[in-house]
Amino acid sequence: MSAWVDQIFDSKIARRGGVVRRKITSIKKYASLTAVKKACRKRGYHIVRHGDQWLIFCDKALVKVVM
Repeated sequence: MSAWVDQIFDSKIARRGGVVRRKITSIKKYASLTAVKKACRKRGYHIVRHGDQWLIFCDKALVKVVM
C-alpha cells in the first residue's frame, strides 16, 4: 500500500471517524482505487462514489442511502 493511501487514514478527520473525500483523479494519480478499496476493507470502512469524488466513511457504522 502506498504512503499516499496511508496518509488518507492518518488524517485528523479519519482518526476522528469522519468522512474523507478524495477526487477520483487524485486517487488515480497517486495510488489506485484497488489499493484504497483494499485499505477500506481491511479497516471495515465504506467507500462511496459521489460525482467526481470518493467518500470514505472512517468508521464501521451502517451507511444507508435514503433517496
